[in-house]
Amino acid sequence: MLIVFILLLGTAVFASCSRKEKNTDKTGKEYQIFYIDSKSYGIVSEAYVPLSLTKEDLVKELLEVLQKEPSNMIYRKGIPDGVTILDYSIANDQLTINFDTKYGELTGIPEVLCRATVVKTLCQIPGINFVLFNVNGQPLIDSNGVQIGLMTAEFFIENTGAETNYKVTLYFANETGEMLRKTTRTILYTGTSSIEELVINQIINGPTEVGLYATVPAGTTLLNVSTKEGICYVDFNEKFLEKLPEVTDEVAIYSIVNSLVELPGINKVQFRINGESVKTFHNTNLEVLFERNLAINEDNQ
Repeated sequence: MLIVFILLLGTAVFASCSRKEKNTDKTGKEYQIFYIDSKSYGIVSEAYVPLSLTKEDLVKELLEVLQKEPSNMIYRKGIPDGVTILDYSIANDQLTINFDTKYGELTGIPEVLCRATVVKTLCQIPGINFVLFNVNGQPLIDSNGVQIGLMTAEFFIENTGAETNYKVTLYFANETGEMLRKTTRTILYTGTSSIEELVINQIINGPTEVGLYATVPAGTTLLNVSTKEGICYVDFNEKFLEKLPEVTDEVAIYSIVNSLVELPGINKVQFRINGESVKTFHNTNLEVLFERNLAINEDNQ
């Protein structure tokens, strides 16, 4: 009987160990945890194999990992100290994360990079295609008061710490100032600015090609740019309103609009001056939403 008891005990211990091993078995699927590179100020990633199996458990586990310090001393976690996740919810393929009010203190590039690390990490989970950020129960808004809305992994251009070549199409004035001419440039993207910002600053800096002429007055500064639901919101300082006398209103406006609409995900452009809507731009109403204007492109004549 003693031998039988020992055998039964051994069997029970073996079964218990087998169950424990099964419960802690890794999925084997490798995920990328995204961080901020303190040198290039872009986003980078490290491989991670989670323990969780279900969508809900994976969200919980990856959120916890995102709040831990990375092993690489050069990297920084996307969610900084002091910012707390109050709660989150999953509805179909959408994950909504509710941060405390400290998140609202993040601005500019640090805030964008934070969003990039979180969204790109979590959208790898099967069944999570969209991520929405709330702050204390309210939708996250940009500096113009526009809601950020749903984000996907493709919302952010991935940067792995190295410069990335990105080809853009730009429009400048022709010699008469009454039509636009197209040019293509390859610019360097390092993750510190959005592609929209880079495109607009190319227009502000003016053309380098022969036969193309500036459309924006010197001293014009881009204060902010953001894109939501296909609309790109562009905020200039008051210098933009001075307009170059040798170009028409349409050329000044559509050099920016047509260049931006060439980018994926942008269909319309809304202008602001110092954060405010401005109705009068010489003979043009600047408050309306501007769409692509092919008729003003000399290349289409």
